[in-house]
Amino acid sequence: MPHHNYSKIIRNLFILSLPLIILCVWCAHFPMSYLAIEYAMWAEERDYTHTASADLSSPEILVMGDSRAKSSFIPAILSEDSDRQIYNIAIGGTSSVEMYYALSNYLKHHDAPEEVILTFAPYHFCTMDNWQQTLYYNYLTLPELFEVESRISDVGGDETTRYSGWFADIISFKLRLPNKYLDAVYTAHFTGNYSSNMEKYHSVREDMGYTEFGTDPGNDRPNYETHHKTFDSSPLILDYYDRLLSLCRDNNIHVSIIQAPINEASSPLITSDFMNGYNNFLATVKERYPDFTVETEIPVYNNKYFGDNNHLNRSGAEKFSTEFRDTYSELLKSN
Repeated sequence: MPHHNYSKIIRNLFILSLPLIILCVWCAHFPMSYLAIEYAMWAEERDYTHTASADLSSPEILVMGDSRAKSSFIPAILSEDSDRQIYNIAIGGTSSVEMYYALSNYLKHHDAPEEVILTFAPYHFCTMDNWQQTLYYNYLTLPELFEVESRISDVGGDETTRYSGWFADIISFKLRLPNKYLDAVYTAHFTGNYSSNMEKYHSVREDMGYTEFGTDPGNDRPNYETHHKTFDSSPLILDYYDRLLSLCRDNNIHVSIIQAPINEASSPLITSDFMNGYNNFLATVKERYPDFTVETEIPVYNNKYFGDNNHLNRSGAEKFSTEFRDTYSELLKSN
């Protein structure tokens, strides 16, 4: 085949693929335009932890963890009668894996906090049920993702992280290929979610990282812990939890491990085997990190304080934040 025919074929292929390339580039640069509103919370947290700016303070206290931490701790209430700045960088659906990288990146751009208030739902030590969301929102960099995969090879993972096609998934998410994002773009009509996402982004920033996850005036459905007969913890999550605590210790950050409330409907349904396993795990944490505060008792609140089966509503968060502020008043004040 003559050389000019090869050039023509390449040129035609490029022209045919140009719409795909444009779509992928657009998806990579304008996620707030088409992704669901929860992405705005991830984007706000990532911007806060990954950015060094005169407009962003370096608070003395960070709240870290999953959606129960995000929806339980209201910094504005915690900082009443205190001159210490508090910010909530928890993210819904995450585990110790994402929080380890959140703090690692935060420390590159901010002064180390004096205190970390760390809260995860107990079941989030058992499964990375939202790992696909972490990939979908491109929260971790490629080196971070490959480090996670390396740790999985060392300590073990489960079907949520090591599955057939995991490598192709990572590449597809990073390239913003249509098989991952076209449906969201179509549903949003390209830019339909921009206004609501920006409103949510600024709302979370104004509330210093706090946001609601459920808005029911009460909820009596069982939570996720009731789905586990035993505390079937994930080796990968425990590994990263230890790495997170070690990172805090190495940077002279005191950690208070705090339990978020559960609703009355769930309390009698959580098995004793699950709770015994969870308490044994906390005991090993306390033994390994004796200078840290490890709270083991899980508060049980009236169902009316829950916006869904797993998260406090605003009224519940106000109650919990006020009680925490009063109980841990010395922690929240300057040393």
